Amino acid sequence: MNDKIQQTKLNAISAKILHRDAKGLYDFYNSLFLILTIIVPIAFIVAQYVTKGTGLESLFNTISIILSGILIIAALVSSMILKVNEKITIHKIGLKNNLYIINECDNIGKLTQSEQEWFFRYVTEIDQQDNDTFAKKSEKTKKKVYRNALKEIEPGNYSITCPLCNKSPWKYKKGDCQLCGNKTN
Repeated sequence: MNDKIQQTKLNAISAKILHRDAKGLYDFYNSLFLILTIIVPIAFIVAQYVTKGTGLESLFNTISIILSGILIIAALVSSMILKVNEKITIHKIGLKNNLYIINECDNIGKLTQSEQEWFFRYVTEIDQQDNDTFAKKSEKTKKKVYRNALKEIEPGNYSITCPLCNKSPWKYKKGDCQLCGNKTN
């Protein structure tokens, strides 16, 4: 049972890392788009005011119209095609669910048998959601995340090793371990 709990916790930490990284990336896209939608119009209002009555006025009006169109297209791409805000929400929920699982793995001994059964059913459901969310992640990324999860499972324990190759995630050398990617020889 201890191995099952340890693996469940490792899986949850791995998913937490993936959700955190993905949420950070989408937050960056969202912030960048917000900044552009504020700065670009302000810059061109100022530029149009400065160029009013000069030969550059028509050029800046044309550039302003083109950039307005680009911002509208970017807004459509961001909200309707990439669904950035929806993905941020998915990763927030995934992060919360996996933090709950990590915490419960540390307290599993305090749960009754029926509570433990419910917990493992919940874990199965969350694992399926995470698998659907991260199905396209490369093996290289999965191995890197697994190494980072090994580092986080027991903070400060530098003697922790991969259960498959018995190598430290702290002393990574690219190799052929199926779980962590560390050099086995």
